[in-house]
Amino acid sequence: MLLLRLALLGVLSWTPLLPARAQPAADGWTQPPMHLHPDTRVVPIGGHLEYLVDPDRTLTLADVVSGEASHRFQPLRGNLNRGFTLTDTWVRMRVTRQEGADDTWYLELQPSFLDTVESYVALTPADAGPPPAAAYDRTVQGDSEPTANRMVRFRSFTQPLAFDGAGQAWIYVHVHTTSATILSGQVYRLIPLMNHISLQSIWLGFVLGMALAVLISNLIHSYWLLERIYFIYALYVLTLIGLGLGSMGALAQLLPGPAPELANLITGTSVCGGILIGAILTEEFLNLRRTLPLVSLLNRIPIVLGGLGVIATVAGHYTIAGATLATVTSAYMLIYIGSGILLARRGHPGALMYSLAFGSACMAGLMGFLRTLGVIPEISVTEAVAQSASLVHMILMNVAIASRVRLSEKERKEAQAAALSASVHAEQRALDMVALRTRELSAAKESLEQALAAERQAVREQIQFIDMVSHEYRTPVSIIRTGIDILQIKGAAGLADGPKGHDLLKRMARAVDRLVEIIEVGLRRETDRSPGLNLETRPLRLDGVVAEAIRSLRASHPDQEVRVEGGVPDKVLGDPALLKTSILNLLENAAKYGPPDQPIRVEMAQTATCSMVRVIDAGAGVAPADRERIFGKFVRLSSAERIPGIGVGLYLVRRIAELHGGRAYYDDARQDGCCLVLEIGNASGGDR
Repeated sequence: MLLLRLALLGVLSWTPLLPARAQPAADGWTQPPMHLHPDTRVVPIGGHLEYLVDPDRTLTLADVVSGEASHRFQPLRGNLNRGFTLTDTWVRMRVTRQEGADDTWYLELQPSFLDTVESYVALTPADAGPPPAAAYDRTVQGDSEPTANRMVRFRSFTQPLAFDGAGQAWIYVHVHTTSATILSGQVYRLIPLMNHISLQSIWLGFVLGMALAVLISNLIHSYWLLERIYFIYALYVLTLIGLGLGSMGALAQLLPGPAPELANLITGTSVCGGILIGAILTEEFLNLRRTLPLVSLLNRIPIVLGGLGVIATVAGHYTIAGATLATVTSAYMLIYIGSGILLARRGHPGALMYSLAFGSACMAGLMGFLRTLGVIPEISVTEAVAQSASLVHMILMNVAIASRVRLSEKERKEAQAAALSASVHAEQRALDMVALRTRELSAAKESLEQALAAERQAVREQIQFIDMVSHEYRTPVSIIRTGIDILQIKGAAGLADGPKGHDLLKRMARAVDRLVEIIEVGLRRETDRSPGLNLETRPLRLDGVVAEAIRSLRASHPDQEVRVEGGVPDKVLGDPALLKTSILNLLENAAKYGPPDQPIRVEMAQTATCSMVRVIDAGAGVAPADRERIFGKFVRLSSAERIPGIGVGLYLVRRIAELHGGRAYYDDARQDGCCLVLEIGNASGGDR
């Protein structure tokens, strides 16, 4: 609930990039200036900022001061927070000084992890308009810039505002960074600034000192007690220290010389290494492989991503991995905390303390994640809460690890004593169980082998039966075919009908050819599997297959009219015999169930992925409840009982369509009769 409340609070407080309701002044500035009074000590810059996105990093000071870009600044309600982005940002503000106020003030800009912060300041009288670009003084600071550029060796970036009697300061800030684009700050008098720097330095030193003490303590315990968990947690604390040195700006105070070169490297490796070590720590502490195997399997993801993130950071690509790792970490924090609570209810030692420890870390991580995404603004309180939560986390985790190690040691001794007393009985039980399992497995193996042998025998018998039927079926058909050929050779002049008899012989020959074709297709099978259709594909024109099917139809229905519409211009890859059989089955179905005096319509079309043949008759169609059933094997509708057939024609059509990567179906959208569609894929059929 705490995490949900924090998330809700962060969403409700997300106002940094909402435009303020302000009317543009005559000079184009919309936000009111900051006013420095004689009694003013600190003034936040939030609420006085306007920003401009520089997507190509091509804008110069002259462009944003007096060019076309100067009219594209947008006001901000609070501080700037654009989250992870690879684009630069310009920010501008005005500061007015009243009579009697200090002559020198100090603008502090943060956070400390910004790569480059260019400040441009111009001073004018109180009633003067915006000065030209040449009037501005430039200061370059940043995490990647030399520490010597900073006026104060501190984690944030300080810009003096020496009015020298002037009444107004015009300020432009150019922000370039490879991390989250965030900008906040305050305008200080000198004494409050020094107090602020002192307090921040003391607090940061305290946090890092506590972390260093925890690191040393865990290393000592790891060496003394030979417990791996202490060493793993020491590595995790080391990543927290690295994160504090890099992202919190402490590196600039401790190592001002190499700080610009090391800041991004230390921050990136600490973040990614923390994800890697944190996942390993959770795996080890909660013993996920035994207690929660599914969570243990999922835990491989942050381990791999963390390792890849370290490699990406060393190669200079931390920005690419940063946002992804932050999202994954936030999700896994919740998984880890939930796993700890679940195991605590099961009595796992230290699991509840682990959940409390990582709950505080999760709160800090969630605030940083929401800040990185641009949901909450960058303020000092955000980092203070995160640092405090890290301290609480380290304290609780040390207590949890100590509790777990102590209880584990006690359980280990008890387990050794129990194992010693029960070793003989356990060994005997194990041997008995092995023998029992061996007998069961042997019986199961024998049963499976018998079932497999029976199945293979059934398949062989089925294949033998099909071969026998094929052979017995071909022989009489071949004899009939031979007789027809002899009659055709000798001529049909002796027949009573003369030419009509000759025509009858041709029709008989076509019918026998069709019967032979049906036998060959219907009895074809795969040679290395169970009986079935064996596809023999080649490039072909579907129009020609349709024409052959129509010619075959005329052998049994010579008076049936067939009209062909459309075409398939490209070749397709298919089995000509099977495709002809499926189309002929559709035509014969239409001829049997459609009105004899109405033509059968055949529509052909081709798309980028498939080719289709629609066969339409003028009959009454099929009831909606039966439109899918008609494609089943041996299905005969009650309305077709008087018409010859066994109910395998449409089943064969669908089976052939599926073998060609397509389908066969009843077209519900057609209202002009019964429309059956054969659709096949265009697989490698591209030749014209």
